[in-house]
Amino acid sequence: MTLTRRVFFAASAAALVAASLRPASLHAALQQAAQAPPPLNPVFKEIRRNTGFWTARGGTIGWLINPSGVIAVDSQFPDTAALCLEQLLKTSGKADLATLINTHHHGDHTGGNGVFRPKTKQIIGHANVPKYMKSTFDQAVARRAQQNPPPTTPAPAEPVVPDKTLTETLAFDHGDERVSMKHHGPAHTGGDIVILFEKANVAHMGDLMFNRMHPVIDRTNGASIANWTTVLQKVASELPAETIYIFGHAGPKHEVTGSRADLNYHANYFVALLDYVREQVKAGKTRDQVVASTDIIKGFEDYGPLVARPLG
Repeated sequence: MTLTRRVFFAASAAALVAASLRPASLHAALQQAAQAPPPLNPVFKEIRRNTGFWTARGGTIGWLINPSGVIAVDSQFPDTAALCLEQLLKTSGKADLATLINTHHHGDHTGGNGVFRPKTKQIIGHANVPKYMKSTFDQAVARRAQQNPPPTTPAPAEPVVPDKTLTETLAFDHGDERVSMKHHGPAHTGGDIVILFEKANVAHMGDLMFNRMHPVIDRTNGASIANWTTVLQKVASELPAETIYIFGHAGPKHEVTGSRADLNYHANYFVALLDYVREQVKAGKTRDQVVASTDIIKGFEDYGPLVARPLG
């Protein structure tokens, strides 16, 4: 098949963007973050109508607490998950959680699943999440076996995967709240879902939203930069104008919650980023030169210099 010059530049740009924004070793980055000291100042904050978020280290945990029980969205790492679980049970007065939902498979969002599991009736995620979690674990085990001398760090733990999955949509009532989940196609990974607490009008975006910070693009596990832009635009247009969004991560001095305007801003960032890389390719820059760039994208200075960065 012959590629047109335009298609070649588009394909090259997408590949180079992904290369520049993915960590050199996703597993190593997560291992390093997981071994960091426990956070000293977790934040437990209500948004409205019995929903809120909890932050410490890793992806933001969303929550719903009502008389029918507790729902958590994402689980961070084992140490932070234990702190969050304790807070949720104490606040709710419940003995366990009704549901844990994983927005996607990355370890800073699912690493605490094993802590939640004994106190949680069900774990829900996209159908690709168990596959990606197991594949990541198998790769980590294989890398460890090849190290000489053998590593002294603890061996990776077998992942605790969702026991209920969806491919497109899933919804259920939880007391007086309606909880809905939707997969919009590949974006940050091939298994991202948006969780909406419909009556509260609060949505958890997971890592579809990195607020004012360069994202990780996990092409190994199904990411698509072009569709990521479309997903953000679609969610922003489909949900009510007053929706409050919980983000997976936020840059320094920026909030982990926001509005439709933030989704559209992040979508425009991807457009600008692809345009920037296309210009670099047209100018004859090599792959290594583009990946090593520390330029700042015009119009998106609050994202800071381009840099390959880890999760966590």
